[in-house]
Amino acid sequence: MLNAKYFKDSLLGQFTQNLTSLMPRKVVLALTLMVLLSLNEAISLLILVPLLGLVGLDVGQGALGQIDGLVSAFFVYLGVQPSLVMILIIYVVVISISAFLTRYQTLQTSQIQYQFANHLRKRLYNSITNSNWLFFSRMKSSSLAHALTNEIDRISTGTGQFLTFIASIMILVVYIIFALELAGVFTGVIFAVGIIILLILRRRASRSRTSGEEITTTTRDLYYSILQHLDGMKTIKSFGMQDENKKVFEDQSNQVTSNYLEAITSYADVKLLFDVGTVVVLAVMVFFLIEVVKLPTASLFLLIYLFVRMIPRFSSIQRAYQYFINMLPAFGNVYSLEEQFLVNSESEERDNASVDLKDSIKLENVSFSYGDEEHFTLSNMNLELPAGKTIALAGPSGAGKSTVADLVMGLISPDQGTVTVDGKPITHNSVASWRKRIGYVAQETFLFNETIRFNLKLAKPDASEDDLKEALKMAAAYDFVSKLPEGMDTVIGDRGVRLSGGERQRLALARALLRKPSLLIMDEATSNLDSENEKKILKAIDDLHGEVTILMIAHRISTIKNADIIYLIDKSEIMESGTWQELSDKGIFVDLTV
Repeated sequence: MLNAKYFKDSLLGQFTQNLTSLMPRKVVLALTLMVLLSLNEAISLLILVPLLGLVGLDVGQGALGQIDGLVSAFFVYLGVQPSLVMILIIYVVVISISAFLTRYQTLQTSQIQYQFANHLRKRLYNSITNSNWLFFSRMKSSSLAHALTNEIDRISTGTGQFLTFIASIMILVVYIIFALELAGVFTGVIFAVGIIILLILRRRASRSRTSGEEITTTTRDLYYSILQHLDGMKTIKSFGMQDENKKVFEDQSNQVTSNYLEAITSYADVKLLFDVGTVVVLAVMVFFLIEVVKLPTASLFLLIYLFVRMIPRFSSIQRAYQYFINMLPAFGNVYSLEEQFLVNSESEERDNASVDLKDSIKLENVSFSYGDEEHFTLSNMNLELPAGKTIALAGPSGAGKSTVADLVMGLISPDQGTVTVDGKPITHNSVASWRKRIGYVAQETFLFNETIRFNLKLAKPDASEDDLKEALKMAAAYDFVSKLPEGMDTVIGDRGVRLSGGERQRLALARALLRKPSLLIMDEATSNLDSENEKKILKAIDDLHGEVTILMIAHRISTIKNADIIYLIDKSEIMESGTWQELSDKGIFVDLTV
């Protein structure tokens, strides 16, 4: 079906190479079992010949007679006189062995199928997590979730069909050999007809590939839509837009269903056409064998038995091939995503030397651009963060404050200039060590639907009970946690929904402090809080003054009055710097104070 060059360059080649390189022994074992099954099928067919003779049918003519002679010679060699009971017992044993091999082969195939899918899922996830932040931030999270779930599941099913395809071909070959021995001309005719039907249905196989691409596209869009609708449910309900929302979702869901049904209809149509076509040809062949050729009854029975077993194999081969071809776009999607993330991965080299902050962090002539007109650009920025001080970056939204924080954390690298810690540049080799010394609290709190203890230990898995309590106290969170029914073992719900916004932020601060960081970054962490909770967070930060270097990012100037140094950033440039008092005396905050 595919020439060698196309196989090499195609997704089929990539799929086969990935599968065989991952688990060569399992694949070889599965293929060996398939060969054994084929041989066992051959033995079961040989046993049928003397059985037909024992029940009174004439097997002494033509090719069937030759086969009977070989089987009889085998029994003579063993010194055994075949009887009906013996033949039946041998037949039962052979079929039982075949059933056992089939079971083992099914289990082996399932292991390959699911372990391969699991390997691809973990490999893709690893490439995602190892990618640089700038590239990752430009990807749709729904596309990644779709690839890691739905697409991998399709690959798992397709892998099973791929192995079924190979096994069916091997067993079919055995049946064809026997059929050729019994009635070569007519078997050749049937085989030719089967090939012709496969060629006629080849276009449908191409449609399966197209259908697979459509399924990939529509299911990816559905995943994106689901995440958007769920995230915006509060707004949708507040606007009374439930009906419009349901209509949009229903249209997308209906499209996905339609694509799947179209693929299944194609499979069913192919099976129908193939079964009808082959049985018509078989009926014509049997008519000629009886009326014209006068084939002996025993040979006729065995030939009919062979073709009854062959027809489903032809159909199975076509169906498995179509399922596999339908899956290939899913593999292509996963493979392409992985390649993109690998190209944009962070360096795997690690500097074992510990990076600590004892003097200062400096941005020296740093320029950075996101590469499109929608984002600002930092140009020749010079900025110093002295160790042990509280430094604030203030200014309107979009001024470049969070970009400075990302540069300091090594999430992004400057296009020009350097970012140094105690005079040493943050490089690909040292960034992992440096990040271990950073505690980060974002505006949008990241919490799992797990216990408070689980969420805290994400930052330090080996933290002791005393470490957890100390971190909670430093973040002004110990009191409210201790009052919960199950304390630190309380499950906080999806994204911490069972806690207030202030409580979630204090937990996030406690988690950051659990690491005992050299640098604590508060990225507009109080912007969504009411004044009371904001005061609690700010009080906790003030209590840390001098113990840890703190970088605060805020567009509300009133939250940074106690900072040692305030950098006022606007239009991606540092407009002014100084203490609150110094900047107030200049009138800088007149229009910005909240």
